[in-house]
Amino acid sequence: MTSGVANLPTSFIAEWGSGKPIIGVLAEYDALPGLSPVKEGAPGHGCGHNLLGTASVYAGIAVKKAMERSGIKGTIRVYGCPAEEILYGKVIMAAAGVFNDLDAAIQWHPWDSNTVSYGSANALDNKIYRFHGKAAHAGAYPWEGRSALDAAMLFTEAIERIREHMWEKDRIHYVITKGGKAPNIVPDYAEVWVFVRSPDMRHFMELTRWVDAAAIGASLATQTTVEIERKVGTHILLPNKTLSLAAYKNMEIVGPPKFTDEEKRFIKEKLSRPYEVLDESLTPPRGWEVGGEWVGITGSTDVGDVSWIIPTTGMIMTTCVAKETPAHSIDWAKQVGMSIGHKGMLVATKVIALTALDLLSKPEILKSAWDEFEKRKKILKWEYKSLVPAKIEYPKYTLEAKEVPLKTSGGS
Repeated sequence: MTSGVANLPTSFIAEWGSGKPIIGVLAEYDALPGLSPVKEGAPGHGCGHNLLGTASVYAGIAVKKAMERSGIKGTIRVYGCPAEEILYGKVIMAAAGVFNDLDAAIQWHPWDSNTVSYGSANALDNKIYRFHGKAAHAGAYPWEGRSALDAAMLFTEAIERIREHMWEKDRIHYVITKGGKAPNIVPDYAEVWVFVRSPDMRHFMELTRWVDAAAIGASLATQTTVEIERKVGTHILLPNKTLSLAAYKNMEIVGPPKFTDEEKRFIKEKLSRPYEVLDESLTPPRGWEVGGEWVGITGSTDVGDVSWIIPTTGMIMTTCVAKETPAHSIDWAKQVGMSIGHKGMLVATKVIALTALDLLSKPEILKSAWDEFEKRKKILKWEYKSLVPAKIEYPKYTLEAKEVPLKTSGGS
């Protein structure tokens, strides 16, 4: 096992076997702040990554044992991918080239149903805009200051003007994370954190540049300066129907989890509100057909970058929570930490393992998956290039604040 992959302290790669094909299983394990069901305010698994990482590792071990027992050639590799919740780990690992030699990748996620979706997900740009102004006494000498907060507020107002004219499927969200230290000081520093999303890479790049232009315009209007930093950016998810159908066939073999009367009472009586259904059925795969209209979720995932490098299964999902349980909630965290979640996790483990063994031993599936992969890229006419963290360099059009030698009385 190799830890600290791509300079991420909590990442790892564990593998067994040698040679081709190389099949990767993606593991996640990050928690979310404030969602512990046992300690108020502590982190908790409100998205079920405790199960996600565990099933991926279990599946890797099961595949290793089957390969040993049956003499199956190739390599099974489990990737420990941190910080998916901020869409970070896999993007950085992809930029470092750690997925480049794979023949296929398998992903899964705890959910409220049993299926394999081959839909897409939005691209996302995660940027920090840092405005720098000039401090001054806000009561006595405001003309000597240049407000970074004014720039930040003008920037967010410009975003609101953009909304009317951007593509209807695009998204922009922001928060002002820093805006000054005291009302009687002209703020010399302000910071805005922005997410830009789109299901289309061209729209995405155009929109994120438009938002950058709004920040530059706000800085010019207020005689401040702005630094733009991309913390991370991830591509749309490129689905693979071939791999998704292969995984679903194995889900049909394994079957959905079955729940006890006690577990069904738990979801009705022990959570923040009653939930009615623990799904014990299978839902046939649906998603984005090759050459068809985009189908997917308006959220985002760092699996997107992996899916542009090698064919990647759609999301394998198993019932680990009751129907309609909101993700990123304590109700979710409670269920994935008990037998309900554990049963779904074991189903996922078996589906992942069987799918990996199929890909190791059935070259025709891999060939078909790669044919689809290349066809989708050709249709979309987009060349993958990692959006790794970097400062965004633009020409500096800074207008210097004019010195005003006027003096007046002070005050607090």
